[in-house]
Amino acid sequence: MADHGQFLPETETPVPIVRQPGEGKVVGVVGGRTFFKVRSEQTGGAYAILEQEIPAGHGPPLHVHRHETEIFYFLEGEFEMTVADQKLPAPAGTMVVGPRDIPHTFRNVGSTPGRLLLTVIPGRFANYFADVDGISHHDHTTIRALCAKYDVEILAWAD
Repeated sequence: MADHGQFLPETETPVPIVRQPGEGKVVGVVGGRTFFKVRSEQTGGAYAILEQEIPAGHGPPLHVHRHETEIFYFLEGEFEMTVADQKLPAPAGTMVVGPRDIPHTFRNVGSTPGRLLLTVIPGRFANYFADVDGISHHDHTTIRALCAKYDVEILAWAD
């Protein structure tokens, strides 16, 4: 039998977590909305799950995480995902794993809002979305400082 004690010594959460459509703390990010479906604090920091609504033409700047893997599952809309030096179409149903230390970004290239599900492992970085709530996506100085708090580096601004 494999020893799973090294990664997660016990279950991440002792109780089921259920969020109905539209439920969860809501914050404003990159001109859209982010719903906290599972907060990092609910899983002992193991992971967090966010649903993001991204307006047409929007997305985060090119950035790199030093501690997190992010898993993107595109639910609705037409996105383009950049991972390292690859630009990939990401229509609904596309899933992309963005490992730590690999630059990445995405952009809603469609003409309507899109939605994606984001899983952050470990989950601490998800708190960034609450920190940046209400800050203009044009305020690069503040955003860069908030990213640095989580050891995330902005490499290039899209706007």
